[in-house]
Amino acid sequence: FIAITDPGSPLESSARELQFAHIFLNPPAIGGRYAALSYVGLVPAALIGIDLDRFFAAAETMVQASAVNVTGAQHPGVWLGAVLAVIGTQGRDKISLLSGPELASFGIWVEQLIAESTGKEGRGLIPVVGATVGNPHDYDDDRLFVYLQLEGSIHNPDEAVRALQEGGHPVVTLRLRDTFDIAGEFFRWEFATAVAGQQLGINPFDEPNVTRSKNNTQRLLKAFHDDGHLPAETPVLNENGVALFVDEATARLLAELNSQRDYSASGLVGQLAAFLGLARSGEYIGLMAYMAPTAAYVAELDTLQRRLRHVFKRAVTLGFGPACLHSTGQLHKGGPNNGVFVQITVEDQADPHIPGAHYGFSTLKQAQAAGDLQALRELGRRVIRLHLRGDVIGGLRILEAAAAAIEAKQK
Repeated sequence: FIAITDPGSPLESSARELQFAHIFLNPPAIGGRYAALSYVGLVPAALIGIDLDRFFAAAETMVQASAVNVTGAQHPGVWLGAVLAVIGTQGRDKISLLSGPELASFGIWVEQLIAESTGKEGRGLIPVVGATVGNPHDYDDDRLFVYLQLEGSIHNPDEAVRALQEGGHPVVTLRLRDTFDIAGEFFRWEFATAVAGQQLGINPFDEPNVTRSKNNTQRLLKAFHDDGHLPAETPVLNENGVALFVDEATARLLAELNSQRDYSASGLVGQLAAFLGLARSGEYIGLMAYMAPTAAYVAELDTLQRRLRHVFKRAVTLGFGPACLHSTGQLHKGGPNNGVFVQITVEDQADPHIPGAHYGFSTLKQAQAAGDLQALRELGRRVIRLHLRGDVIGGLRILEAAAAAIEAKQK
């Protein structure tokens, strides 16, 4: 076993007591999302065989380019941070990261960095990752595209990005000589995020809204300990193994909208269409999936993300489980109230016990989802929950049917 932790943490004590093979003590002032170039990122990089000399050399090049005597547009981090903040405050606050498959996972890290750092005090930039490039007409005028172009790659989406530019969308292109240059991008984006936070007038290093969901979760787990089960909520609708949970005021609104606009013969599809249609120009749709990210589920959710983007012309974000609590979750709860959120939960087949706890992993996940849903409601966010029993893929396709109902009305 190897421990990577802060000095004096309980993990360090346990690791010494149990004689772990190695203990790496990280500088305690580095927050998790800024830790890519610390032991948190470098130890796993070494273990999978990355050449750390080349990796460090690429990072050092960016550090030197960002020296204290480099100013203004010549400074890669200051320049990018200023672009993100200035364009973001002018309405293009949806930051879409584009790349070929070699660099695609970098977007997941950027997503947490931007969302958790800037989404607070009613302000924030909304990172959008994971989707295909799409066509120019799939987007509203609220986007800034940042394109990581890898030199020599046959997988670069150059033509699709060029089409976006010709369609009038702003595109920032960052050119990487090879995949090791991603080390320099870690540093650039960390610096840029700090700059953007300063421009937005917020502290990019705190996460003031994260504890709300955690506290709700702890209350629910205590109720599980006392009562033997989590508090139950009655669904508004239950069709074909899919249950819709929504607060009373929103339920009345959705029923009225569905009745007025006659979206679908199915009450569930119609109410989902009405809810998704609440996302106006400049707003976004957030999918929060509390399920295992299996290949089949990811493929279906990716399809759903593209479908909703095409029909609604809105940014659509997609996150799994705990990310919705502490990374993008900070943005959801503390950022601008311009999101329309769909929480998706599933029926688990087992609840493996957590050693030392009075609950299992499935119970913990259910409590986390319910605690976050409660936090979003308390903050006046527009949110519904879909609970899928049995056929998860079929349940997800109900959301696609809702998009189709909207599209039919547009023709």
